[in-house]
Amino acid sequence: MTLQLYVWGPAFGLPSIDAECIAAIAYFAQTTSKADYQLIQSSPSAVPTHHLPALHDPSTRTWISGYTSILRHLQSQPPPSFHDATFPSATPSIQADSKAYTTFLSTNATPLIALYLYVSSANWAASTRPAYSKILPMPLPWTEPAQLRQTMSARAEHLGMSSLDTDVETEKEEQEAAAASRAGWISIPASLTRGPNSVGEFMAPEDKRRIRLEGLARDVLDVIAEVEWVKLTVGARCAVLGWVSLMIVDEGVPRRWLAEVTRQRYQGLVEFVEDFGRGTFGAGPRGWESLPWVEEGTEAHSFGLKLHRRLGHGVMYEVPWIGEVWRRWWAGRRRRELLEYKGIKQAPSWDSLVFTGLGMATLTMGAAIWYWRTLPRVGALVQRWEQPVLTMGGLGAAGAFLSSVFDEL
Repeated sequence: MTLQLYVWGPAFGLPSIDAECIAAIAYFAQTTSKADYQLIQSSPSAVPTHHLPALHDPSTRTWISGYTSILRHLQSQPPPSFHDATFPSATPSIQADSKAYTTFLSTNATPLIALYLYVSSANWAASTRPAYSKILPMPLPWTEPAQLRQTMSARAEHLGMSSLDTDVETEKEEQEAAAASRAGWISIPASLTRGPNSVGEFMAPEDKRRIRLEGLARDVLDVIAEVEWVKLTVGARCAVLGWVSLMIVDEGVPRRWLAEVTRQRYQGLVEFVEDFGRGTFGAGPRGWESLPWVEEGTEAHSFGLKLHRRLGHGVMYEVPWIGEVWRRWWAGRRRRELLEYKGIKQAPSWDSLVFTGLGMATLTMGAAIWYWRTLPRVGALVQRWEQPVLTMGGLGAAGAFLSSVFDEL
C-alpha cells in the first residue's frame, strides 16, 4: 500500500517550512518512486503523534514521527521501489558519522532557526506568521501558529536571546517598572534615560546583538562547513539540506542576520546545499511541486482530522491551567485511538471520565446561569397585579342585554 508522509506545507520557496519535513521529503524523492508514497500537507494536530513529519504505513497500521525514525522504518521495511545506495553499503564509521551530524543539526541548528524565524518579532510578523496563514486552512491560523512559536522559542531559550521578541521585552520592562513602583521606588521615564538622538533608540534588537548572534551562528556553522557531506549517507545529506535551506532564507525576511552570516562566510556549504537541492527536486525554482502531493482528507483512516476538532484543541490549549491538563489528556486520547486503530482494545480511562464529568458540569452551570439571568433582579417585583377594567361583558347575560340596548341608543 502507498505510504503517506504528513508534512508542514511549503514556504519561502521551499517544499516545507520545517527543516525535518524538508529532509524527509528530500529522502523520499531520493530513494522512493512517486508511485509508492504520497505527500500530504498538514499540521501536528491532524496526526496521532502530534509531530511532523509523520509517516503512516497502512500495510503495518503504524505511525512513525520524526526524521530519523522515518529513515529507520524505511530501511527496515522498505517499499518495493526503495533504493538507498549508501545503506547498508556504507561502512560503520560512515554510518556513525552520518547519525552524529544529523543529531548535531537537530540539536544545534534548530535553535538558530528558532531565533531567526520565530523569536525575532520583526521576522515573525513579516514572514513566518503570514507563511503559516497560507499553509493552514481556516480557522487554524487563529490558534496553531501562536502555539508553534511558543514551542520554538522554548527550544532557543537556553541561548539567552529572548530580547529579540520585542513583545516579551516590553512586557518585562513594564512588569519591572510596576514592581519598582509598588516597592516605593521613583520610576524614571525611559525617555529621560537616553537622549532623543541616541543611536540605540533607532537600532533593531538584532542590530544591537549582532556580534552575539553571529557568534552563535559560527559555533554551529564552523562544524557543519567542515563536514564532507558527499562522503556521508543520503540521509545525512538530506538532513543538511533541510536545516541549511531554512538558515539561508532571506526573501521577505527583514532581519537577515543568519542568512547573511551563512552566505558570506560559508559559501562552500551554501553551494553544496543548493546543488543537492536542485539534484533532488529538479532544476526549476519550485521543482518539488512535481512530487506526489495529495489533498489532506482523502486518506481512508479517521483520526479526528476535522477542522473544528483541531480548532477546539487549540482553544483549550490556550486556557490557563486547564490548557496543560487538556494537553496531557489529549495526548493520552490520541495514543488510545492509535492502539485501537491497530486492533488493541482500550478501556475508558479515568481522565476521559473526568473530562466528561467536567463537560456535563459546565453545561449544567451554563444552563443555571442562563436561568438565573432570566429571573427578576434582587428587589424587583416578583408579581404585578392590576385591577381589571369593569365592562358590560363581565355581567353575563344581563351585561349582553344592556350592551345591545346601549348600542341601539
